[in-house]
Amino acid sequence: MTATTTTTRIAPASLKALFSPRSIAVIGASESSSWARWLFNSVALPGQGAIRIVPVNPNRATVFGHAAVPSLREIEGPIDLAFIMTPASTVAGILPDVAAAGIRYAVALASGFAEAGDSGRNRQDELAQTARHLGITLLGPNTTGFANVRANAVPWAVAVSPPLLAGPVAGVFESGSMTRAAFEFAQAHAIGTSLWVSVGNAAVVSTMDIVEYLLEDEDTKCIALFLESLREPVRFMELARRALTIGKPIVAMKTGRSAAGSRAGLAHTGALATDDAVVDAAMRQTGVVRVHSIEELLVTAGLFGYSPRLPKGRRMGVVTSSGGGCSVIADRAQDYRLELPPFGDETVRRMKELLPPYATLVNPLDVTGAGNSVARKRPTKAEDDLMEIAAQDAGFDFMFSLMNASFLATRPAATPAPQTASASPAVLVPIDRRLEILGQIVADAPVPVFLASSTCLDVAPEQRAMLMGSGIHLLAGVDLALVAIKHACGWVQSRDEHARESAQAEQPRAVAQAGVQAISGNWPEDLGRELLAQHGVPVVPSSLVRSEQEAIAAAAQHGPALAVKICAAEIAHKTDIGGVHLNVAPSDAGAAYRAVCDAAASRAPHAQVRGVLISPMRAPATELLVGVTADPLFGNILTVAMGGTWVEVLKDASIRVLPVSHAQVKGMLSELKGAPVLFGARGFESADADQLAQAVLSIVSAAQSLGANLEALEVNPLRVRGREIEALDVMISTRGAHPT
Repeated sequence: MTATTTTTRIAPASLKALFSPRSIAVIGASESSSWARWLFNSVALPGQGAIRIVPVNPNRATVFGHAAVPSLREIEGPIDLAFIMTPASTVAGILPDVAAAGIRYAVALASGFAEAGDSGRNRQDELAQTARHLGITLLGPNTTGFANVRANAVPWAVAVSPPLLAGPVAGVFESGSMTRAAFEFAQAHAIGTSLWVSVGNAAVVSTMDIVEYLLEDEDTKCIALFLESLREPVRFMELARRALTIGKPIVAMKTGRSAAGSRAGLAHTGALATDDAVVDAAMRQTGVVRVHSIEELLVTAGLFGYSPRLPKGRRMGVVTSSGGGCSVIADRAQDYRLELPPFGDETVRRMKELLPPYATLVNPLDVTGAGNSVARKRPTKAEDDLMEIAAQDAGFDFMFSLMNASFLATRPAATPAPQTASASPAVLVPIDRRLEILGQIVADAPVPVFLASSTCLDVAPEQRAMLMGSGIHLLAGVDLALVAIKHACGWVQSRDEHARESAQAEQPRAVAQAGVQAISGNWPEDLGRELLAQHGVPVVPSSLVRSEQEAIAAAAQHGPALAVKICAAEIAHKTDIGGVHLNVAPSDAGAAYRAVCDAAASRAPHAQVRGVLISPMRAPATELLVGVTADPLFGNILTVAMGGTWVEVLKDASIRVLPVSHAQVKGMLSELKGAPVLFGARGFESADADQLAQAVLSIVSAAQSLGANLEALEVNPLRVRGREIEALDVMISTRGAHPT
């Protein structure tokens, strides 16, 4: 989907009317069109009640058995929705007739708009302007429509099969074909839907408009998004924070990852803060669960939609009847940072009463066939009873178990009965009864209980009915189930952190900038150091010298080992031209001064050299990169990474959209793979997390003080050794002005 930016918000009340039509005019309907056939079939699906559908076609008396009218103006009675199926070149011209007929809501099927180049973009702009002028709320163009299953309204030009399962998950898709594919997967895996929308090109109604509507929709418990772009990033983050506040999870799949390359000529920060990395950061800090496949999107959304309780931690208890399943679960638990603590003593004691003496009581617990060799009092399987016991264990935050995959494909009439003195192993009991008891076990457990199929099989209609009748939602396959649980744990953590976050993010301090010169580009390092110091950033001492004699005098002040660097705005990467000499003895300061000046003259003759910076060398320590870049969509972006010369090789970075709080910066530091080194591993002196976070915020303050002129500010390295924190180098680039 390619689209122009939607500039006018559509109120939730308007969308409620758009998505709940009881009468539809289909303009351009023809029996030769498969789109039209699918639309008429969808509207006529069982369970929708009496939806009036009126074909509008001057060349047909009837369309699919419905009496047609030659024009909209000849329709008798009110119409809620116009579904326009004419070519792209005609759609805007039809809207005045739509408005004249008193219709305020429309869907446009045709492609050939913004996705078709300049002419298409112009056509879409005309369509949007016309719709807004006439007061028409338009979905599309380039959309197949929607399925409001809860409201029994499905004006959707795709092939769908009954019965449609209503439920708590809404889907908003920026791809027509993926809308249908995802819906089919959801229906096949007993994931009921409230509203399912193909957004199309979003000329008037945008993805964010629909998200805002769904946040108010009581029938929707979770929102699943398929995004090809983020055209309203600030609004996206606002709505995501609102969703987190009200406890309505958003799960999103964002396609089109790209490495945008460096920004503002600062290679390190720009190479880390790529477009996709910024989107990822924006989602993470607003509690949006990001996934990377349609299946992961829907299984995760289904878990959120059907789980009234979510895990308060990552401690998982597992009881199942598959040894192989236990191995897979254990491996995936490690991958997804889910913990598998041992069963408590009381749990083990109670379990032993239901298992033979040779059973090994470890977590994950493989019941195997031995579990059914011990007499039980009700028509359950051993894993049901043992899971009920384990759920009482205070050492677990949630329980997980697998159901036999054969149950899903065809309806089994019964399941083996428990062994008793009067019953033989061949006696069978209805599986409905087992599911009823299992559903009660899940409902009564003091912690959330998640059940999954062994593989990602479809759920047959009869099995679906039995599961839902018992209050059981079955997750699709071990891997998808566990990754969904991982996402649930992460979302709960984000929600709780959001609730605790009371302090406002640090605001930039005003800085007097007397004598501003209107130029663009990189700053010389000495002025960058001054800006950092004004904002309380600890900076390694330095002297700007302009002669060998001054260099020698400065060396005596900063020795015994020196860093000697050329200082010129045009030379951002000094090492590349030989403009840096390290570990210089004071006696060699004059020679080092000449060497860096000669290097600049020969390899950067255009540079306006301000002088040479001389500063003391520091002992080895952990090095960070802290950078702020101006993103064209999200605004200013903070990047914290393991720094020094290996920064782009390691790519160990944490990114956030500004503003951020002190606590959020500490969270960024803990995310780094190098965090153990930063905080004391392998003999390194541990950094003071609070002091380091404050230094990062001071760097942010310096960057933010530049306002709209900021392109990028990068401190690399920021030297960290215990409570010793110093900026050793800084690069700044602005669009229009910097201090002289």
